[in-house]
Amino acid sequence: MKLVVLIALLALIAYLQINGERIPVHEGAYGDGVFYRDVGRFFLDDIETSSYNLVQLTRILPFALLNLSFSAFHIVKDDEGLGNGMLIWQLIYLALAVYWYVKITRKLRLKAAPATLGFVLFFFNFAWLKSVWFHPFSPDLLAFALGMGQMNYYLRYEKFKLGMVSILGTFVSPLLLVSGLLMLFLPGDKLPVYEEERPKSLLPVQVSFFSVIILAVLGWVFWGWSELPLLQQSVHALALLALPCLIIYVAINNPIHWDHAISQIRKKTRSARLSRGIMGFTGILLILVMLSGNNQSLGILRFLTDLGIGVFRFPMDFVLSTTLHWGIICLLTLVFIKRFLQELGNLGGAIVLVLLMGAVFLPFFKAPAMAAWIPIWGVVLLKALKRYRWTEREQYGYAALALLLSLCWLPLNSNALTEFLNGGSSQLLDTWAVQKWAIHHPQYTSLPSYALVFILLAATTYWIYRRRKKYVKMLTN
Repeated sequence: MKLVVLIALLALIAYLQINGERIPVHEGAYGDGVFYRDVGRFFLDDIETSSYNLVQLTRILPFALLNLSFSAFHIVKDDEGLGNGMLIWQLIYLALAVYWYVKITRKLRLKAAPATLGFVLFFFNFAWLKSVWFHPFSPDLLAFALGMGQMNYYLRYEKFKLGMVSILGTFVSPLLLVSGLLMLFLPGDKLPVYEEERPKSLLPVQVSFFSVIILAVLGWVFWGWSELPLLQQSVHALALLALPCLIIYVAINNPIHWDHAISQIRKKTRSARLSRGIMGFTGILLILVMLSGNNQSLGILRFLTDLGIGVFRFPMDFVLSTTLHWGIICLLTLVFIKRFLQELGNLGGAIVLVLLMGAVFLPFFKAPAMAAWIPIWGVVLLKALKRYRWTEREQYGYAALALLLSLCWLPLNSNALTEFLNGGSSQLLDTWAVQKWAIHHPQYTSLPSYALVFILLAATTYWIYRRRKKYVKMLTN
């Protein structure tokens, strides 16, 4: 399958979605989107008289550009016009992401088959086939595009361009600042792996034990689980007990020799270079703090409290929500985890540290918030998969599977959803009409919807795992 065919298919689906449904409240904006639309309307008017807090400032760039473009051409900033303008900007960001993806495929010297599979991994998901067009007032697509640019410039270590993209990304997602500084100031040498069988260790069990204890304390003390009915508390406990299964599964398949890797990073990290990185981070943070205002509502206690909204409601629910939003990239990572970790180590300590932090954040952050680091995840997986032989039939199969799991074909709007989003009865949440939307928001997902999604994704993972044996045979032959 040629890449140009997939790009044309992506453009066609985007066109259909743009002319399709919008979130049915507040004239096409919901939640933070209402605030961001106001930024698009009043940015130039308010920039001197009012201020944005630190969190808002690190996501403001896409909507400042929207305001500047409307002001430059003297376009009326009504709700419908701003919505259409945001859709145009999202198309530009999508084109930018595709452009940088093509550059990455050339730097990795990918053949047609892995390049096709990579495009499916990155772009055939709910995020870019449905969500961004259903609710366009979001910084996620620009964060994803700039993350793609970061990874493109990191592969050949184009230092200046990497720095410029990272600075620009500071006003789109704070994750871009973190990953950019780590890429610039940590060594990119391959990490050592075990040449023989990896010795057994109790460290994964210890990490699992303390993780469960810490999360249990947070849940029952800070997040209010103790006030819930006994059944819901039991489900939270099961969700925590399922977490060690994932930690131990990853640890068993880990080929990186961590003792030697940490020693290597210490030796090759120059103190002067590290100092410049710390000073750069501190300087950028101080500039953001000075530019921001109204930070009274921010604080560590509130941050810890907000982290607990909708987390660990069901076993492995964060894996399900991530897969529903970002597609088969999550399932393929779980199936090819050993090859994935090998390629992760080959890309150096900076990428390892970024994805390690991403793994820690994943249960607590909403899936769209990870958009800036999805390109890093995807490139590592793509390097792991490119050694296998992918037939034309397999490429069509995974493209069809990704389109199916993206749920872009499933209509979301209904009278029940409109009523619920306008503050209607919570009993509407149990209806399928609302759950079609709610399954993408873990805090609203019901138990039957969770069970349905769990069975579907478990069956898909099993199918991929059974096919994996075929790919291994092709590799060995």
